[in-house]
Parts: sequence; structure tokens; C-alpha cells
Amino acid sequence: MRTKFAGPVVLFAIASLLLILPACGHKQQLVSITIIPAAETFGDVHTPVDQDAGLNVQLRALGSYIHPPVTKDITNQVTWVSNTPDMVTVNATGLITATGRSCGGTIISATVTTNHSEGDIPSGGAIVTGTMQANVVCFTGQ
Repeated sequence: MRTKFAGPVVLFAIASLLLILPACGHKQQLVSITIIPAAETFGDVHTPVDQDAGLNVQLRALGSYIHPPVTKDITNQVTWVSNTPDMVTVNATGLITATGRSCGGTIISATVTTNHSEGDIPSGGAIVTGTMQANVVCFTGQ
């Protein structure tokens, strides 16, 4: 004999199951980082390099995710590094600053090491890095 509550109970059970199952079986996964701006130049050929000291620009790191595809500002979640800190430094929030000590080009990177997805689904871990070019123009005296 069927009860009048069997239909709603079954529907409720199915709806509850669908709410707890993640889409595609995966949570969002970071796949790339884009740094904005992609390049920045400090100074000019008419200004001595030491006078460029303190010039700065705030960078933004945008993370591209899959499952579903979305782009998020992850500026405060990345580790920032300058490969030539004597020329251009970068702080923990992505502010790059010309030191006024040398000129040329440097690479600034933003890196995230992922050991799990945002939904805490374990993964083997991955290093995701984005880069940008920072330049300090050399003084020519002209």
C-alpha cells in the first residue's frame, strides 16, 4: 500500500542529493594567472636612474579557473617575486617600486601552489605562475 507522502519524500531525497553533488565532479581549479598590467616602464632617457627611486605601480593578479570557467582577482593570494630586486622590488600586495639603483628589465612573477581545489578536493598539487615585464629606462644624458 502506498502512502500519500512517498512521492514528496522521494523528490526531497533526490533534490538533496543533487544539491550536495558538485558540478562535473570537480570544484574550481586554478589553471592560469594573468598579471595586469602585463608590462610597466619607469623613467626615461633624460632622467637619471636614481631619480626614478620610489616610482611605483600596483599590480593585479587575475586567476582563471575551470569547473565552471571564471576569472577572479587573486592579488592577495599569490606570492609576488622580482627576479631583480636591486632594480624593481615587489611587496606582498603586488606593489612594484623602482629602487633607483639600476636600470634594465626584470620579470615580476605571481605564484600559487595548489594542493587542493577551492572545494578541498585533494590533488597532486600544482604550481601556477603568471609573469609581467618591468623596465627601468637607462639615462643617456641627452
